[in-house]
Amino acid sequence: MGLLSRLLLSFRPATLNDPEFGRLRYMRVGRDPAKSYWEGEWLFPPTGTRVSIGLPGTKEGPLLESRAFFLALIPEFERIMTRARPVLDQVFSEWLGRSLSVDLWSDVTLAGFGVEDPRTTPLEWDVSFETTGPKWLGISIPFVGQQPQEAVVDT
Repeated sequence: MGLLSRLLLSFRPATLNDPEFGRLRYMRVGRDPAKSYWEGEWLFPPTGTRVSIGLPGTKEGPLLESRAFFLALIPEFERIMTRARPVLDQVFSEWLGRSLSVDLWSDVTLAGFGVEDPRTTPLEWDVSFETTGPKWLGISIPFVGQQPQEAVVDT
């Protein structure tokens, strides 16, 4: 391998193939390395769809707490959706002038999950959705512990 190739490799983010989360890429936050994370698209078991995730961690890999947080979403997903649904319905009422459909998956897709620091208490995290209709909305619902907060909407 030539010098230029080795030099370019040093700027390429590290990757790993994780047994639960698939291919992850390390995103180093230069000014604040403690905020560095591993990002990827996880084939989320409850929906069978790919969702964006960012697992806080070091160059060695995601934090154990990050792994535990994301894996705990699987058995909790139904409860998360029960808590998120009223917030989604409020967004639909305000932004689209109608209620969320009974089958919410006809109106939204699951886009991802995020957590800044899985070691904090109470835990602050979010779940994100995208609308499927003619008007695109990106909807992020922050949670503090198990309590949903007001949605953040992107157009």
